[in-house]
Amino acid sequence: MFDLSNLNNNLEGTSLTNIIVIALVSFALSSLIAITYQRTSREIESPKYFIQSLILISIPVATVMQAIGDSLARGLGMLGALAIIRFRTTLRNPRNMVFMFTSIAVGISAGIYGIHIALIGTITFCSIVFLIYFSPISKINHVVGSLQFEVPDSALESEDTWQKIEEILKINCVKFSLTKYSVAGKGKNKGRSKTVLFAFKIKVVDQEKAKYIVNKLSKTEGVFNIKINFIDDYEKI
Repeated sequence: MFDLSNLNNNLEGTSLTNIIVIALVSFALSSLIAITYQRTSREIESPKYFIQSLILISIPVATVMQAIGDSLARGLGMLGALAIIRFRTTLRNPRNMVFMFTSIAVGISAGIYGIHIALIGTITFCSIVFLIYFSPISKINHVVGSLQFEVPDSALESEDTWQKIEEILKINCVKFSLTKYSVAGKGKNKGRSKTVLFAFKIKVVDQEKAKYIVNKLSKTEGVFNIKINFIDDYEKI
């Protein structure tokens, strides 16, 4: 039976062969992580060069760990050197951060010759990612949007108009909340009617339901200038 611990013992040291093997192991495992990310991501477009970064980052991390070895002085020196570098790239999606951290962890494990840790950890991680992807948890993908419309002040004097608007939102939205309320048309011309602007943040099952809400509101007397903008939720589909 193949024993990974024997492989780890044979690789300990900084010979050229060991360095190359560790780099290749890091590359292979981080490539598996990148493929898993690409197959399970629901984003329309990933951050620029993110896939390449997932594959490549484990190699320099493993190299750094081999260079440090058991030396405390080297570790402190490396910590000081890395503190000088400022990483300005931001990952808005927490899921992307998890994948990047996993690829770094693989590099660390491989760099300290814990190949069995890196291998088992990678396979376990990728398996759980696919399990979540095909589970009902991943299917829940509500659409969040900003709904805006205007109603003449005279129409709101009748409670019937507001009740119809509230009923449409209650029936068709998972959740909704009023985010803006403003009155326009005050002023110089007394004959000019006032207009009330409403803005709601809504959560619906899908975009078709959002279109249905717009259609229902457009048929409600007094409601006009209806707009809806879908909020970018990590650009998921």
